[in-house]
Amino acid sequence: MNKAIRLRAPIEVSSDDVEKAWLELAKDEPVASRAYEHLRGAAAERAAGELNQALDVNAFEMFAQGWAQVPAVRNAVQLSALKAGPPAIIRLDPHNIASTSYPVLNVHVAQDALPELKLTLEIMAAVQSATLAARDGRIELVALGKASVTARLKYKDALLKEHVTSVDGALRDPFRRRDVEADQRAGVDLYI
Repeated sequence: MNKAIRLRAPIEVSSDDVEKAWLELAKDEPVASRAYEHLRGAAAERAAGELNQALDVNAFEMFAQGWAQVPAVRNAVQLSALKAGPPAIIRLDPHNIASTSYPVLNVHVAQDALPELKLTLEIMAAVQSATLAARDGRIELVALGKASVTARLKYKDALLKEHVTSVDGALRDPFRRRDVEADQRAGVDLYI
């Protein structure tokens, strides 16, 4: 079940996004400025392809790392590693998960290494609800409510890409309270 959790649309950068990052790097690094023309076009496309592989986010791992920070989840996971038995079920109400990573792009032009392009990938997930099971020292996802994910790829203060998507592959949370819409009416028939 956990391996089926994925971003509905993967985070992808284009060659234009890479060129924008290199242009920002060239502002601070004279050697990058001199090589900028070599970094455009096909080189930017290859770099974008490499970055897209690095940006392939394992949604479940990202969520699990966030959930593991919750004391109730952490305690249930630790206890499940020590004691055999049925899994502990943990229900989480609306919550947010944030993750920051720092992908680095190394570039060589004519055998010369340019300064590293150190990027920042910020991912924020807003999760409506989740039901987890702690078993054998691991987190297993039982069900997930609606979840939206926003990813921002930056070089220093320059925003290169913003990506908004949802999560696919999770069972709906059967324990989530269903809110009744204002225009819905419920009727009850009583027979005596």
